[in-house]
Amino acid sequence: MKHITNGVAVTTQSATVKVQFFSDRIVRVEKWPAQGIEKKKSLSVIMKPMPHLKTVCVEKNETLVISSSWISVVISKPDGRVRFTTKDGNSLLMEDSCFFQRAIYGSDSAFSMEQEFVLTPNEGIYGLGEDQHGYMNYRAKTVTLVQTNTNAISPFLVSTMNYGILWDNYSKTVFQDDGKSRASIWSDVGDNLDYYFIYGANIDSVIAGYRELTGQAPMYGKWAYGYWQSKEHYKTQDEVLSIAKKYRDLRIPIDNVIQDWDYWNGAKNWSGMFFDKTRFPHPKEMTDSLHGMNFHFMISIWPALGPNTEIYHDMEKRGFLYSPVGWGGFKYYDAYNPAADKLYWKYLKNGLLSKGVDAWWIDSTEPDLINANTVESTEYEMKRVGNNHLGSWARYLNAFSLAMTDQLYSNYRREYSDKRFYVLTRSTFAGQQRAAATTWTGDIGASWEIYRNQISAGINHSMSGIPYYTFDIGAFVLGAYGGVFNRGGNDPAYEELYARMFQFGAFCPIFRAHGSETPREIWAFSDTIGTGEKFSDAMLEVDNLRYRLLPYIYSLAWKVTSQGYTIMRGLPMDFESDPKTYDIDNEFMFGPSILVCPVTRWMYYRPPEPSVLIGPESFRTDNGEPGILATYCRDSKHKIVTKQEVEPNINMNWYATGRPAYVTDSSFSIRWEGKLVPVESGKYQFHMRSYDAKRIILDGKQLPIVYTSVEQFTDTLDLIAGKEYSFVLETENATPGAAHMELNWKTPSIFGRENVNEPRPKTTEVYLPNCGGWYDFWTGEKYEGGQNILADAPIDKIPIYVRTGSIIPMGPFVQYSTEKPADPIELRIYPGADGRFTLYEDENDNYDYEKGIYSTITFEWIDSAGTLTVGKRVGTFPGMLKDRTFNVILVDKELGIGVESEKRVTEVIKYSGSESKVKL
Repeated sequence: MKHITNGVAVTTQSATVKVQFFSDRIVRVEKWPAQGIEKKKSLSVIMKPMPHLKTVCVEKNETLVISSSWISVVISKPDGRVRFTTKDGNSLLMEDSCFFQRAIYGSDSAFSMEQEFVLTPNEGIYGLGEDQHGYMNYRAKTVTLVQTNTNAISPFLVSTMNYGILWDNYSKTVFQDDGKSRASIWSDVGDNLDYYFIYGANIDSVIAGYRELTGQAPMYGKWAYGYWQSKEHYKTQDEVLSIAKKYRDLRIPIDNVIQDWDYWNGAKNWSGMFFDKTRFPHPKEMTDSLHGMNFHFMISIWPALGPNTEIYHDMEKRGFLYSPVGWGGFKYYDAYNPAADKLYWKYLKNGLLSKGVDAWWIDSTEPDLINANTVESTEYEMKRVGNNHLGSWARYLNAFSLAMTDQLYSNYRREYSDKRFYVLTRSTFAGQQRAAATTWTGDIGASWEIYRNQISAGINHSMSGIPYYTFDIGAFVLGAYGGVFNRGGNDPAYEELYARMFQFGAFCPIFRAHGSETPREIWAFSDTIGTGEKFSDAMLEVDNLRYRLLPYIYSLAWKVTSQGYTIMRGLPMDFESDPKTYDIDNEFMFGPSILVCPVTRWMYYRPPEPSVLIGPESFRTDNGEPGILATYCRDSKHKIVTKQEVEPNINMNWYATGRPAYVTDSSFSIRWEGKLVPVESGKYQFHMRSYDAKRIILDGKQLPIVYTSVEQFTDTLDLIAGKEYSFVLETENATPGAAHMELNWKTPSIFGRENVNEPRPKTTEVYLPNCGGWYDFWTGEKYEGGQNILADAPIDKIPIYVRTGSIIPMGPFVQYSTEKPADPIELRIYPGADGRFTLYEDENDNYDYEKGIYSTITFEWIDSAGTLTVGKRVGTFPGMLKDRTFNVILVDKELGIGVESEKRVTEVIKYSGSESKVKL
């Protein structure tokens, strides 16, 4: 045994175990075998251990016990196993076995490692980033932590036992739980096993401890908490300005308009840090015009650079580009290299920031070389890159986004202080919150199931300690990536889905619409429901609500920065004593007061059904055998044949481990041919799930394509059951990387079911967690907690409930976040319990808040006495309202309901900064 600062190191027969307190409630555990090493540079952790922490170490025959004022750590001397307990001796978490195995990737020789843990049977486990499998509690689940397009991961989890584990490793990692008492964390490569145990009074304080370790989340400008309009993509400067002007003309609240890719005009100019002169001839004048209309302007940038750009050649000359060519003909720069990041910043600053761009959207931060939509293919392709500046890609597989955002943020902060930094990324990792980074869930498809999965993804992302999350309202693509709307955006069933996604988006930390194939502006959704109401009206209602809630939201943003708080909250965060909340993955708390219950099923228009894989029973070879003949060629012209075989159907997937030997990594072509034999008569539609050029030839005629995206649908056609049709499917590819071809179809049975549009109730089931009570936001009706209710949910209403004892400040109607000061504030009080809320205000968009230049006003409601105390204002800032009005509303069934301002005020408080107390 060796004593170290705030801890000990113990050597056993198999490994050295080092336990060190970083604070009273944060403990680091490191382990390494005889051939391993202790030394390690952490990319995530920036906290240093507190010097001279008051810990007590007691040695017994078989154990060492180290205690702080919060927790004790018990170390087994024979085998190095560690157990964490409260100061009173109550068990929190116990290690089981630990394993090391030699791992070699090129010149990188290290270890794979695994730590087993013993969990209590009923605790819930959350976090680990933004998994989209549709569940929130990871008990009895396996989660693979590898960045992909729609899988943003972070190796931090929290438990309802009020502890967290930050697993400090950047390689592929797997969390596995047997659903009983055993869980394990395994990582692919590292020199040692390294994790942090964080304990707190609740999950909030655990997450606050995580932020102590990895960095606090800075505040965004107030504009960032408003509504953002985006699409894939605005083609010209005039289009951007016309969209902005129409929003202002229609008086629809909005703060930010976003320019997606190709403002540079062409793949060879990819992310060249300039505006194409034909499409965007006067970018500075454009941003000046947007600013004049009180818009902010965000733009898409990539770590991928096109070969015709100056930044590409500068990076290449210095050896800063990875060698593989990506799917768009670009190369990725090495964001792990600070010198490369500094060069990237120079081009970003001179080319875009100087033109008035306000915020950055970094796409493809996995990075995604070859459209790899599975964790297996991303892992395979990135490991093939070899090394980056820090070491092997196997070792640093997951932290590219953290490295890039860290450097951009630090470069920006060195030069600018008058405007807060903002970045949106497609990946996340532990520590990324310190770089002012928001994560979105990637290129999702449009379906009710995928939409529902965004809720649990957002909750777990937030419970991973990274507080800002958003998703593509409306989905990135309509009829691909699991989307079912191949008839486009003019389908009322899609408009219904869009409206419900929009309602959910209004209660995400960042409120952003984005996607391709159809207009995404609010006024575009004008189809009417049976009642005559427009979908756009329902969206406008919740957009106005978002803006009325900005005093509440901005105050919560301050809590995020100052207290390690979380805005989007899984129910166990606030109702840990109610086990029924542990597995609820479609409801969440928005701050301390508002329970949000998004509608996740259709009510008005039946959506299309997914297509299905064409089974072997529908294919015959020319000589009558089951299946279809596949001819593979290693060129893209169907000339150099390398393999022929009869396959049961068309379901080729080369995502996981590259292409097979009978094609090359640069090109291939395939022809499937034989007979198609339908099993029922009627209307069909073919669905080709493939990136590459493709065509279907049926009885000698090529079928027309009516939907083209990353996947394709043919026009519908009638086929006869049992009839043999001559069938050919051809595909060609001339780009490197992953590839697939899956042939699906929609059958007469599917079309028949789609045409049945039976009435559905306009209600949804909601669980109200067990607490004092809940008020329906729309009606003021009060309910007891701990029960399921059937909530009214017509298209213009997302079920939201407000907890008793809540104090919610609501501002006036505005067209953008800083149009006018929040005065008067409508202060809605929901009686039934005591309550407290602190209103935060500052200059809206600079870093003076870090110097203490802001103000707070605390409201306190004592329910039994019926008194409201408005506390003395603390602090000041330039432009602060010295005199203001609070219109106090004691909410009931007739007062303080819905979005509109309440005209019947319970009490008017004229406030000048001194404490004021009123009895209601």
